[in-house]
Amino acid sequence: MERQKRLMLACPPTNINELLEGMGVPPFVPTVDHTLTQCVDCRADVWIGPNQRAAASRAPQTCLVLCMACALAEQHKRGGGVVGHLGGGNGRPRLPG
Repeated sequence: MERQKRLMLACPPTNINELLEGMGVPPFVPTVDHTLTQCVDCRADVWIGPNQRAAASRAPQTCLVLCMACALAEQHKRGGGVVGHLGGGNGRPRLPG
């Protein structure tokens, strides 16, 4: 499938809280269901949630797993796009450490 037709799964990089520091945004806390993977463009470590992981594994040739920065750049190249949410957010937080 052509890259510009693939769905983008924008995942938070592991340093998302550092990037958003001082912006008044609540901190991102990955749940025990999140796992680490890499952005296909910049290879940065990102947290992928269970719903994103399921979508990527069901149709690997139709999804791009990207960090949020690369997803924004890709969206800009495409001239815009639709932003959706796969749900989630009700898992148990990971323990710090």
